[in-house]
Amino acid sequence: MPYTGVMTELSVIIPAYNEEARLPRTLESVHSFLAKRERSFEIIVVDDGSLDHTVDEVETFAATHEHVKLISYAPNKGKGHAVRVGMLAAAGTHIIFNDADGSSPIEEIEKLEGSLECGYDIAIGSRAKPDNSRKVDALAYRKYIGNTFNLIVQSLVLPGIHDTQCGFKMFRQDVARDIFSVAQMDGFAFDVEILYIAKIRRYTVDEIAINWSNVEGSKVNVFVDSPKMLIGLLKVAFDAWAGRYRPVTKLKQQVERDRANLGRNR
Repeated sequence: MPYTGVMTELSVIIPAYNEEARLPRTLESVHSFLAKRERSFEIIVVDDGSLDHTVDEVETFAATHEHVKLISYAPNKGKGHAVRVGMLAAAGTHIIFNDADGSSPIEEIEKLEGSLECGYDIAIGSRAKPDNSRKVDALAYRKYIGNTFNLIVQSLVLPGIHDTQCGFKMFRQDVARDIFSVAQMDGFAFDVEILYIAKIRRYTVDEIAINWSNVEGSKVNVFVDSPKMLIGLLKVAFDAWAGRYRPVTKLKQQVERDRANLGRNR
């Protein structure tokens, strides 16, 4: 779905892969909450090559609810790819991606909006940042593996970030377009990549403790996907060392245009 240039205040991106069971409840919750507010919004579900009835569920919901859009493609390419597609298609002044399982209550969105309204470029939900007022209901072994991964992330590329993997992140539109236009990772480690790009490009990030609850049916297999995430993290660290995420300067852009023109004139 190409970007149309039509502006709205908030875009909610929901990546989905085989989510026919969990997505309808999340859509109802998100739409019901947003419809009560005096702000324009859109909900974009990105179907990442689902093999079940995810598309049917979204189309059925959209038929009776305004401002719900569907992007669908095949084959499955990974959560990072789905989020990137949705973020670049969004029209909102503020853009957030939210997991299809609804583990992060949509009401928590107001905490992130408050950060952007205070001047931050990015606000990220966190299950691990110390805060006695929040409630996190996570499976013990997943929490242990997640904390271990985050310790590695902090030591390699993102010191100071307690939770890179929470699927509840909000961006100013121009920041989202800049970051996701150069992001490349399609797998679950994409969160690390986008946050590292933000760091390299000097965007301000506010990490906010949020309520979170585990929802059965997770598509993350910790024993299969954790090694893949570690490999992805190492790739981010290497690409950072190689300078792949640095902003393209005007001089470099001109050099690349000159080379392209030279090639065409031969």
